[in-house]
Amino acid sequence: MKKISIILAMAAMVLGFSSCKQEDEPVYHAPTTFTVNEPALQNQVFRTKTDMTDKETFDLYCSQPDYGYSAICEYSALVSLNPDAPIEEWKALPNENSSSAKMAIKTYELGVAINQLLNVENAADFDARNLYDQEFKCYFKAVCQIPGIEDSKIISSNTVTYNKVMINYAEKLPGWIFIVGDVSNIETGEACSNGKDWVTPSAGNYDAYKANWVLYEPNDMIGEKLYVGSFNLVPKTGVEADKFNEGNPDACAQFRFFTELKGWDDASVMYGSNEADFYCMPITDKWVAGFSGDMVNGKGNWGIFVEEPKPVTIVVDIPGMKVWVKEGVHEVSFVGRDPEFN
Repeated sequence: MKKISIILAMAAMVLGFSSCKQEDEPVYHAPTTFTVNEPALQNQVFRTKTDMTDKETFDLYCSQPDYGYSAICEYSALVSLNPDAPIEEWKALPNENSSSAKMAIKTYELGVAINQLLNVENAADFDARNLYDQEFKCYFKAVCQIPGIEDSKIISSNTVTYNKVMINYAEKLPGWIFIVGDVSNIETGEACSNGKDWVTPSAGNYDAYKANWVLYEPNDMIGEKLYVGSFNLVPKTGVEADKFNEGNPDACAQFRFFTELKGWDDASVMYGSNEADFYCMPITDKWVAGFSGDMVNGKGNWGIFVEEPKPVTIVVDIPGMKVWVKEGVHEVSFVGRDPEFN
């Protein structure tokens, strides 16, 4: 009898633990409240930048709204010069670290937004209105959402300010990345490679790279970090062509992509086929019908065997970590983030 009592007691404990566990499981719900914190330096004067590559930022802080559990969220901000403006008239500001509730927002992005809010037409209009010498009180809201959950987006109920913002003229221009490898510019004929050695991706060679070996965001996709460019592949020299048939990647025209020209050591600014240096992923003869593949932060290259200069159109999706290569020069349009080669 005593044994039966012990067994029943243990069963009750197990059921109790199971019940507690079920009760403690997090359950998603849409948040109802969300606020952004008043900036400590809201009365400090600062001026926005004109160069989209400038990394200067200002901060906004918030806490994760109550989703029922600690979620991986994306944070961003909205700005207006009128706190009572309809929310659709506020301008979106990207967070440099989108998963952080401590938002770092580039002053360049703020400058672009204020110019848009002021309906500045161009640099001459900016100068004629003497906007350079004015201080602006800017109103901010925070935005939080869980990627992929539609009703998770919430905008802060309050606004905060930076009270003394001075601006330069700034407009949103397409972003770009660099291609480094056995390629040449179709229009100028300038080659990044002599079929063997590549032009060093350094600050000293910035002008040459910017003029010749760049992929740009399309004008209707600015800010999406989707980059498009057409180049000639440069045949390798000093390597017997038939060695390619033995799987020798050194016979391929190779390339990878750089977001900054920092030389050969910093893999964080490189996007390639593999993390390893001197690695090459040969794209087979099927590439002529269009190749798509994954990419990583790393020093690995893609390689395509060509016996004469051959034009290709390349699309790179940095957030999606994807690259497309298609033979020929093509106009590119997008369905979502997927390219169509026209």
